[in-house]
Amino acid sequence: MSKVLVMTDTVACLPKELADKHGIVVVPASQITCDGKTYTEGVTITARQAYDIIKKDPDSFCTAAITPGILLEEFRKLAKKNPQIFFVTISSGLSAVAQSANVAADMLKDEFPKSRVVAFDTKTCAGAEGMIAIEMAKLAAKGRGLDELSKAAEAMRKVTGGVLMLDTVGYTYRSGRMSKSDALETAKKNIKPVNHMSDAGVMEFADLATDRIEGMKKMIAVVKKYAATDAMHFMVSHADSPDAAQTLIDMVKQEFKVLSMIVSDYSPVMGYSTGPGAMFIGFHPELGL
Repeated sequence: MSKVLVMTDTVACLPKELADKHGIVVVPASQITCDGKTYTEGVTITARQAYDIIKKDPDSFCTAAITPGILLEEFRKLAKKNPQIFFVTISSGLSAVAQSANVAADMLKDEFPKSRVVAFDTKTCAGAEGMIAIEMAKLAAKGRGLDELSKAAEAMRKVTGGVLMLDTVGYTYRSGRMSKSDALETAKKNIKPVNHMSDAGVMEFADLATDRIEGMKKMIAVVKKYAATDAMHFMVSHADSPDAAQTLIDMVKQEFKVLSMIVSDYSPVMGYSTGPGAMFIGFHPELGL
């Protein structure tokens, strides 16, 4: 058995079969509430079901950040099997998951004095976060300890990038960045912003397009700007837009030596404000960790 149990949150966009393959425990980054009903992402509501709700009535779709209490319950269950937990989290610049995890880890010590939880802030999200979780699980399976995983994750974070394109800005008011009227009016211009994850762990504007293919080309241009080499591992996540995702994947394969490619759903916990049709590319070179 591995010395360390690796976990991550649903914003990492890991397909279930891949998480299961690598023994990664996935916890909800947020609780989802629609019309008074509460759902657990990937358990009691699928990504497609969530996006159907977002398309029909976005204002009825609400999220609430996962609490230390919920994480504590998960840590308790896991600590009975393995007291060493490496939790790969969404950027603290986008969510309070890492902060909640640290609070829950301190609480866990009272019940399991020998437990140790490391909440690693990836300073990214979606596929970029998910790829870090996968690599850390591979290292854990080789018997690496918490300190070794922390060092390796720090090294990987420096060469892992993420690029996001919105298909519409019509949902951005959900994030508080624009008023609803401004967002809907701007959406009529068919603007598709392209953003990248900064070193500080927040989304920064990189470019914009007015049609999807142009936007994909600009996504690839941003990847080229930040990629360490032309031989890369990729993870493409899409917000209920599989056909567009395949087009993007085909374009990536034309421009890079693709060492591996993962395709997944873009978490509706993020998609409620980025909107259906959004796409995210996570990427990193061969690591040699």
